[in-house]
Amino acid sequence: MKSNSSYAAQKILASELEEVDDRGNKTIGRHIRCNILPGYACYRAMLDAGISSTEAVAFARTELCRSTERMAKLSKRLSTKKYTYGLFRIFMKTVLKYGYPKLGWTIVFLENNKQRIRFDITSCLYCEELQKRDALELCPAFCDTDVASYSPLAPAVLFKRENTFALTGVKCDFCFEKGTVTK
Repeated sequence: MKSNSSYAAQKILASELEEVDDRGNKTIGRHIRCNILPGYACYRAMLDAGISSTEAVAFARTELCRSTERMAKLSKRLSTKKYTYGLFRIFMKTVLKYGYPKLGWTIVFLENNKQRIRFDITSCLYCEELQKRDALELCPAFCDTDVASYSPLAPAVLFKRENTFALTGVKCDFCFEKGTVTK
């Protein structure tokens, strides 16, 4: 038998899924249906059950980062390869273009060279959707999945970030630097 919290989360998710505005874009819809809403439903059910926002965000952060384990494992396998940064650089613009369309994100490229890839995200679908649901405090948990996914690329690629849109309301700064692989 399912717990009351699990059942509550399923009800919240079902209700939210009925009113999804995917902006006419399959990729936007996938982000909302597969990432944002399940995380939000779990978080909202925990709040409704009397769990503090701090505890609910911490639980969501753990589970969201756990969901990136496959990407983190791939990153770890690439972390010692000399070709990793070059490969990463080739795919980055394509991944951002098709995986994070303009209808959901504003991405400003600052640098893309043999040593560094830097870009800022100045508007974010995740923040917008969570703000609509009065749950913006949950957004940093989603941001932490970037750290969980990209940090294992070291030492081949060094992921650096100082700000997130969720915390500052200004931008997410992404920086991927070519690291040193000694093997």
